[in-house]
Amino acid sequence: MNAEEVGTNGRVALVTGASRGIGAGIARQLLDRGLRVAGTYRSGGELVGKLAADAPGRVLPVAFDLAAPDTAEALVEQVAGHWGRLDSLVLNAAVWQGGKLVRADPGDWWRVIEENLRSTAALVRAAIPWLAEGVNPSVVLVGSAVGTVGFPGDTAYASVKAAAVGFARSLAKELAPQGVRVNVLAPGFVETDMTAAIPEGARQKIADATVLGRFGTVEEIARAAVFLAEDATFCTGAVLAADGGWTL
Repeated sequence: MNAEEVGTNGRVALVTGASRGIGAGIARQLLDRGLRVAGTYRSGGELVGKLAADAPGRVLPVAFDLAAPDTAEALVEQVAGHWGRLDSLVLNAAVWQGGKLVRADPGDWWRVIEENLRSTAALVRAAIPWLAEGVNPSVVLVGSAVGTVGFPGDTAYASVKAAAVGFARSLAKELAPQGVRVNVLAPGFVETDMTAAIPEGARQKIADATVLGRFGTVEEIARAAVFLAEDATFCTGAVLAADGGWTL
C-alpha cells in the first residue's frame, strides 16, 4: 500500500507537546493533510485552543504532564473515545535540563531520564491496542541529533534520545505483525523559543558546524515528522536525521 492508497481515511493523530515549537508545527501540518489531531499541553493550553479555533471540530486540546505517566492510559482513552479511533502517535514533548555531569544535581539528572522514558513507554503501551486497529498506524518518536553524537552538558537528555532509538527499533519488531510502523526523527538545532536563548557566539559555532550553515526551521522539522507518520509506509525502525548535516 503506497501513500496515495492510504489517504487520510478520517485518521486521528495524537501529538504531545503541541502548544508550541515543533509540536505545534507537526499538528498544523497534520491538519493540513486532513487529519484530526489531539494535541497535548502542560501549559499553554490557549495555544492549542487557537489551533482548535482555526480547525473547528478537528482539534482536541488535552492536558498531559510527562511527570504523571500513570495518566497516559486515561489520556489515550479520552482521545480515542472522542473520535472512536487512534491511528498515529507522535511523541514530541520532552523534559530538558542541561548541565555538566559533575555539577548536575543527581535528582534533576534522573528526573530528565525518568520522566521522558516512563512517559514514552506509558503512552505507547496505552496506544498500542488502538493503533493496531488503525489505518496506516504509526508511532514517531521525536529524538535528537545529540542522541547520536552527544553534546557537552547534555548527558541526561542525550541518554534519553539515544535510548529512544533502541526503544523504537525493538518496538518496530514487536509491532510489525500488527502493521504498526515505529520510527525516530532526530532533529538538529532548530529555530524555536528554546534555542533563541543560545548566545550569539555559540549559535554561530553551531551554524558553522552544520553543513547547511544554519539552524533548521520548525516547518522543516514538522515536514519530516509528517513524512514518517504519513508517507513512509515502507519505513519502520528507521532514524531520520533532520539536522542540516550537523552530525556528518
